[in-house]
Amino acid sequence: MSTGTEIADDMQSGAIADTFLHSRFSVDHLPQQQRFSVWRESIACIFEVERPVHRSSEPDEFHATIDAHMIGSLMLARTVTRAQIWKRSPLTIGRDGMDHFMIQLYDSGTQRYRWKNGEADMPANGLLVYDLSREMQAETTDFSNISLILPRPMIEDFLHTPDDQHMRALDGREPLVALLRDHMLALARHAARLDFQQATAIAPMTAQLAAACLNGTWQGTPGETQFLERSLLISLRRDIEARLADPALSPASLCEHHGLSRTRLYELFAPLGGVSAYIRERRLRAALLALVDPQAADRPISAIARASGFRSDSDFSRAFQRRFGLSPRAARHHGLERHNQLQPAQVDRRYEYWLRELAP
Repeated sequence: MSTGTEIADDMQSGAIADTFLHSRFSVDHLPQQQRFSVWRESIACIFEVERPVHRSSEPDEFHATIDAHMIGSLMLARTVTRAQIWKRSPLTIGRDGMDHFMIQLYDSGTQRYRWKNGEADMPANGLLVYDLSREMQAETTDFSNISLILPRPMIEDFLHTPDDQHMRALDGREPLVALLRDHMLALARHAARLDFQQATAIAPMTAQLAAACLNGTWQGTPGETQFLERSLLISLRRDIEARLADPALSPASLCEHHGLSRTRLYELFAPLGGVSAYIRERRLRAALLALVDPQAADRPISAIARASGFRSDSDFSRAFQRRFGLSPRAARHHGLERHNQLQPAQVDRRYEYWLRELAP
């Protein structure tokens, strides 16, 4: 297996076929006292970061680089930096509106992460899956890792359970996990040599391999009853997505449409926090994505609220504020401001724009 140093050297060596497809962010050339603040402001496009208490007084030792490549409709990035605390809070999610899956491997360093279901350590030689529309927190040592970032529409239809992937730790001893890990390492080695046509061709294959890995490593083998329950829940979720704009969407209408008792419906959605909470979350998510969409910058917030299934502006504003910690207007401002932001010439920050604009 190639080392992190070999991959990093390979990513930076030789002529890059299309420099538009490669961005190298680094603070290592900046004055020592500026490095962490510049890094924190930039990486805020996806994470809130802080230095651990035992490192916070060591600014002279800080460094950070991100080598990012656009490969068709997905993004591959190698990050090398020092120990930090990382968060995706409701406020962060509300500000960036990011709706991607990220699959991450570490070739040096470690991570301990926490989310609503508990906490765990990054699996050795394994992979960790993030749903960037969900909250999490992690603490890392000094590390080098590779992140594969896929827009949700590119992979969602291939996944058996797209809403159940967040913070899944995949064991590196599993053959499908090893295949995906090796593929990510190979992409990192050769990304700088791919031209646009080659990158466009390999991207959908990468998404399908990732989906096969996630589907094929689902814990346990469901019996017939579990399989039927999962299929029914998937059908219900798809119906909810298709009817988010309908104010009449409710537990009662779902029961009627699918021939279920209210008790049965509530049992199915209990692991997801309840059916009403699930519908509200999906509506708020749809509204957030519309608010930060540059192509919808002139669309009235009230129209977005109605299209997301909210009956009144006040109900929408209260629900949005409770969920994301800022108003719909503030979320739109932050999202569009970052989209339109001019980047300092001395630091290549195109990866921030790419993260926001990923789309199949």
